[in-house]
Amino acid sequence: MNSNTTDKTTRMPKEIKLNSCDHFQLLFDYKIKKEKGTANTSQLLLELADPISLEELQQYLLSNPYFKSLINTTLIRPFWGKERFRFEQGKELEINELKMQSIVPSRVYQNDNVGSDPVKVSLIQLADSSAVLFQFNHIFIDNNGVKNLLRSFHGAQFEFHRTSEPKQNSFLKRMKSTLSLSRKMMYKWYESKAFVHSSSNEPVYKDYIIHTFSDEQTALIKSKINPSHRIASISSVLMSACCLSLQKLLIDRNEKPREFVFQQPFVTSSKKDPAHILGNRFSFIYYRLKPKQVTSLPEIETELNKQTMQQIRDRIPYKFLELESVLRWVNLRFHLWMISLPARGKMTSFAYSFVDETKVIDRFADREISNIVNIPPVMRKPPVTFGFVYYESRLRIQICFDKNTVKADEARLLFEAIKNQLLDQK
Repeated sequence: MNSNTTDKTTRMPKEIKLNSCDHFQLLFDYKIKKEKGTANTSQLLLELADPISLEELQQYLLSNPYFKSLINTTLIRPFWGKERFRFEQGKELEINELKMQSIVPSRVYQNDNVGSDPVKVSLIQLADSSAVLFQFNHIFIDNNGVKNLLRSFHGAQFEFHRTSEPKQNSFLKRMKSTLSLSRKMMYKWYESKAFVHSSSNEPVYKDYIIHTFSDEQTALIKSKINPSHRIASISSVLMSACCLSLQKLLIDRNEKPREFVFQQPFVTSSKKDPAHILGNRFSFIYYRLKPKQVTSLPEIETELNKQTMQQIRDRIPYKFLELESVLRWVNLRFHLWMISLPARGKMTSFAYSFVDETKVIDRFADREISNIVNIPPVMRKPPVTFGFVYYESRLRIQICFDKNTVKADEARLLFEAIKNQLLDQK
């Protein structure tokens, strides 16, 4: 790191107000904890080819001014007014050191409670190698910020936070946009939605299925991308496979066919903007599929592309941010109740994450990286999170689920159904 990078991080204002995008993360965090989960936390595991000591890892992390600034960030929640980030100095980095025979996902990723800290670090010592687990609190840093943070260990420079406030319409215009979007979201909200129900009141118990497709299988899945409505996205293929598989699970549970209502993250930051670390710039595109529309992968893909294109034309992702700019003044409990109305407390049939290429660096702490796994948060409502990433050009699927809601054999059947849909030669 050169002196210019250090100057950037030391010249930061002492406090920064959260904007509307960041407030989404506060709401998710509240929702997960209310459902007896732990936190709105993504987990990044770096498996190293060689071992590393606790002392060397600590020195390596603290040598990065971006990482030091992150761990010294605190969220201030005033009695009245907007939440804000506060930057302090001198906070110590605590690293949990664990010894394991092998990486078992249900054990490694189970304890993701970071509390009010921005990041929690664990060092896992294996027989002949080490793994470093970062558990990031998404209130402070998003997936793109995590990638930038990794790149910064190789000398890349980024803006640590957004220095300018996003331009907003007047409050009156934003209120009109909020009412308009709310009407669309609440259309026939009283009708039952397709959902994996749960009667459990126990704490969320997380389990995982992680599978990487071969080069040939990845090429086959990519061949299923159907350019339609000016969109050629693998996201629609993956969501279609999830819909068909979830429908099969619900039929096996003797559920009646009902409408699917779900959301996909949508990145709203401009490519012209400087890359940043702190904060979150994403919104949503939401989807509705009537039971008769859940037919085949190509037909669902075409319908999802159509809905995506229409919402981009209607600027729905930006209207979500305007809605959030209004609702951020509302108590989180009431806010959660409001967004849950369209599906009677069951806003989504499933959560979905597609984070593009995962391997952003090849070496860490002067050691070769043998594998990287990025795990999204796990909730009870919805109880299943589907993650899809590319890792070294191969597609990887991650099914993260609440074991108290979805049985292990159901999750395995769900995974097999998705895999069969994606690898079907038809």
